[in-house]
Amino acid sequence: MLEKRGIFLPLVLVFVMVNFMSVLLGSVLKSWNADPWVIAGANCLLFLISIYNAIQHLKVMAQTNSHAMVRGVMGSTVLKLFVLGTAAFIYLYNAGELRNVNGLFISMGLYILYTWLDVRIALKGNPVKKDGSN
Repeated sequence: MLEKRGIFLPLVLVFVMVNFMSVLLGSVLKSWNADPWVIAGANCLLFLISIYNAIQHLKVMAQTNSHAMVRGVMGSTVLKLFVLGTAAFIYLYNAGELRNVNGLFISMGLYILYTWLDVRIALKGNPVKKDGSN
């Protein structure tokens, strides 16, 4: 089980790096008309969803059904898409004229990064046997 705890390390590293860069490079982001707080908020939301997804992947890995793994990865991607889409809609609706579109575009890039990490973690945690079966 100790090696399964390392599943969270890439997520934590990306989370810390993105938040550190958004604070450290805040003036550069502002010159690009990107609000560092929007990026940090999206990063926190994506991190929490990714941790939840990693926990779900650990549960699915214990099953012998190979279709459960595919359903788990696809379900986590759809969950992340809906939660982030809803958060973006709520932000755009409430921010009005003060909305930060560039920050949302950077957040979409973070969505792609976290989705890639989720799939990578799921595939690394469920190795394929030499005979091709799971």
